[in-house]
Amino acid sequence: MDDTFLFAELVRRLNMDDGLAEEVPDRTGVLVRRWQGRDLDPPYMLHVNAPRLGDHLRSMEGISELFPDTTPEIGGLLLFIVHIEEAVETAPKGHRHLLIGPAGVYAQPDTPPRTDRSV
Repeated sequence: MDDTFLFAELVRRLNMDDGLAEEVPDRTGVLVRRWQGRDLDPPYMLHVNAPRLGDHLRSMEGISELFPDTTPEIGGLLLFIVHIEEAVETAPKGHRHLLIGPAGVYAQPDTPPRTDRSV
């Protein structure tokens, strides 16, 4: 599945359930302004681009068992959104930058490094 499609699908799904998210102009992340009806002020910044998101979703093993009626990438996307929710709900005050880590998504207070691996 195309990484650009997966990125657009992430933004679309983050806008469901009374959410508000938008991709940043340079496509290096997603600004999450509202989560499940709760305004986030200041908003959270999810630092991910299309290639990084695609790589991450394809790396999730065993997703087919959790979401048998979807493709592995969409199943991975659904689980990724759960990880975002956990990070938003448990982030300490001031931790507004969401990054992909080995165990899911985590929040940190400072601006993280670039998301592409070529640096």
